[in-house]
Formats: sequence, structure tokens, C-alpha cells
Amino acid sequence: MEIKDIAMRIWYFRNRKNFSARELSLRLDKSPTYINQIECGNFKVSLPVLLQILDTIEIPCSEFFADNYKNYNQDKEIIDLLNNLSVERKNTFIDLMRNMKQ
Repeated sequence: MEIKDIAMRIWYFRNRKNFSARELSLRLDKSPTYINQIECGNFKVSLPVLLQILDTIEIPCSEFFADNYKNYNQDKEIIDLLNNLSVERKNTFIDLMRNMKQ
């Protein structure tokens, strides 16, 4: 994952959780422009700081790094539901999805 992708995801999740850059910076005990510098790609965030940001805005690492992070919760729910199906029902579901795709 490139720096610009990390910066964009920090911005996305910070906004989704209704945190201002200033509020997040203060909670991290950083200067008010700190998060803006990271989100603009002017400053590389270290792993410990990234983990602190995710903890502060309550985003699991699995969601942050997911390929389809904007639909993570829906994808996770589908997977959880599928995991509880019998093999026969999973096969029925696969057939249904294949038919929907056509």
C-alpha cells in the first residue's frame, strides 16, 4: 500500500467518525496541523502512530487495510452469514450468485 493510500484512508475514516483533524491531533498529543500533514502526504506516518490513530477513532486494522474498506462491514456480514451455512446451502448460494452475475 502506498503512502497516498494510507493518507486517504486516514482522511476517510477520520471523517466517517466525525473527527476534525484538530480534535484527532489533540487526542494524539500532537500539533494541530499534524493530521493534515499526514493526510496531504507531506509526512509519513509511523506504524505506532497509525495504530494510535486507528485506536483513537476506533477502526480495526482489518477494516483499515481491507481491499474494499468502504464496504467492509457489508462484506464482513456476508462472510459471517456464509460461514454459518451448510455446504448444501453454500452451493445454492454460489449458484444464485453466478446466476445474478449473468
